[in-house]
Amino acid sequence: MNETLTIALVTLGVVGGSILLLQHIPLGPNFQDGEFRRHLTASEKAILARGDTVGKVHKAYQDVWHSSYDQGPLRVESRGGKTYKFTPYGHWQRLSKQGQLQADFYYPNPGSRDTYWREYLPDGSLDFILYSLPAVLNGDSVTETRMVYFTRTSPQDTAVVTHSFSKGNKLIKGADYLSYDTRGRRPAPQDSKFSR
Repeated sequence: MNETLTIALVTLGVVGGSILLLQHIPLGPNFQDGEFRRHLTASEKAILARGDTVGKVHKAYQDVWHSSYDQGPLRVESRGGKTYKFTPYGHWQRLSKQGQLQADFYYPNPGSRDTYWREYLPDGSLDFILYSLPAVLNGDSVTETRMVYFTRTSPQDTAVVTHSFSKGNKLIKGADYLSYDTRGRRPAPQDSKFSR
């Protein structure tokens, strides 16, 4: 293989991996509120101005190219003036423009933006699941986020699990690790790297 092709493939892998990783970096708890606000209709704003609650199925494209969109139930409450409280709940889906299921995500706790996320490969098999749970790290209460990747040859088998920790909305650097099971009892070697 010539050097230019090798450089191009490595660059493509790094950029693609970065894009996938950036999709799952913890953001502020209300990072979607701007999107929700932009999709309120005039009649929904009038209902909110009266002090009533709006229940709707929210649908919005998630990228510049409009190749996929998220949809799911959303409750909107007025907090006075033009300030609103947005509460996504229940089962949401990410679908391609053609209607193919790309991901399912669930808001299991009313009022919480924590989700349980399942993402699928184009053939419909499970690629990974992502979820958070309370944990204790060095005696401190934190949130552990687990991303469970499945093997492509046998999607029911775990390939690797990434464990990361955050306090508030800040990632705790140096605490993340890889393992071969969800509980972290079979850690991968320290220098292990995983990329999809």
